[in-house]
Amino acid sequence: MYKLEDLAKLVGGEVIGDKEVVITGIGGIEDVRPGGITMVATAKVAAAAAAGPAAAVIVPPGLPSRRTPMLRVTNPRLAFARLLELFNPPQRFTPGIHPTAGLGEGVTLGPDVHIGPLAVIGDRSKIGARVVIYPGVVIAEDVEIGDDSIIYANVVIREKTVIGRRVIIHGGAVLGSDGFGFVPVDGKYVKVPQVGRVVIEDDVELGANVTIDRATTGVTLIKRGTKMDNLIQIGHNVVVGEDCAIVAMSGIAGSTRLGDRVSVAGQAGLVGHITIGHDSVIAARSLVINNLPPHSYVSGTPARPHAEDMRVAAAIGKVPELLKTVRELQKRVAELEGKVLS
Repeated sequence: MYKLEDLAKLVGGEVIGDKEVVITGIGGIEDVRPGGITMVATAKVAAAAAAGPAAAVIVPPGLPSRRTPMLRVTNPRLAFARLLELFNPPQRFTPGIHPTAGLGEGVTLGPDVHIGPLAVIGDRSKIGARVVIYPGVVIAEDVEIGDDSIIYANVVIREKTVIGRRVIIHGGAVLGSDGFGFVPVDGKYVKVPQVGRVVIEDDVELGANVTIDRATTGVTLIKRGTKMDNLIQIGHNVVVGEDCAIVAMSGIAGSTRLGDRVSVAGQAGLVGHITIGHDSVIAARSLVINNLPPHSYVSGTPARPHAEDMRVAAAIGKVPELLKTVRELQKRVAELEGKVLS
C-alpha cells in the first residue's frame, strides 16, 4: 500500500485532490478494485473512470479536476507501466541448477544464474550473470547469453547464437534455425548449407514463437532495443535496426535491412533484398516490395504511400456505382443506335 503522494514522487507527477489517500492496487478502468488506481489517456473515458471504484486516477495534463483524486502526469501510459511493476514485482528466482538440467562440457556460468528443470546447455556455451533459464529450454553449442537475460520455457537457441544483456525471449521462440536456402536442380531442391549465426543485441524482447533464421554466411542481426510481438518470421541475413517495433504475424524475407525505429504493423510482409529507411511505418497487412526512404508511411498490397493507398481504397469503393453508371450508359447508347438505324 502506498499514499498517492508517494506514487506521484515515483512517477514525477502532481496530485490533484487528497494526497493522503491510500492506494492498494492498480487496474484498468473495467477491472480496477476499490482502493486501486487506474488510468485514462483521453477525456473521452475520464467520466467512466471517475464513476468507478478506483481511489485515484492517472490523467494527462489538461483534464478538469473531479471528485476522485487525480495523479496528473505528462505520459499516463508510462506512469501506468511503472506502477504496474511496483504493484506486481517480477518473480524472483533462487540461483542454482535443477538436478534434471543437462550441461555440456566447458559451459561457463556467471554468478546467480537460475537453470530450470530439463533445460539443456551445449558444450562451451557462456551464460552471463543473473540469467534465468526456464524449464525445457534447449541451448546448443557455443552460444553466448549476456547478463540479466530471461529465456522462457521451450525456447530453442541454436549453435553460435549470441544474445546480449537484458534480453527477454518468450516461450517457443527458435533462434538460429536454418535459413530457407535451396537450389533447384532438375525439378528437385539441393540444400544450401546455412553456416552463419544470429546476433541479438542488448535490451531486445522477442515474443512467443518468434523464429529468427541463421545467416547463410555472416550474421542475421537484431539491434539494440528492438521489440517483437508473437509469431514473427525473420529470414536469413536480415538486419533489424535499433528500437524497431514489429507486430504479430509479420514476416521479413532474407537479406532485407530495416533502419532504426521502423514500425511494422500486424501481418505485414517484406520481400527480400530491400532496404527500409529510418523512422518508417508499415501499416497492417501491407506487402512491401521496394526500398523505402526514411520517414516513409506505407500501406496496401503492394505497399504505396499511405495517402495514395487511401485514395485507391476510396476509388475501389466507388466501383459498384461506376459499373451501374456504365450499364446505364450502355443501355442508352443501344437505344440511340436503334433509333439511328430505324
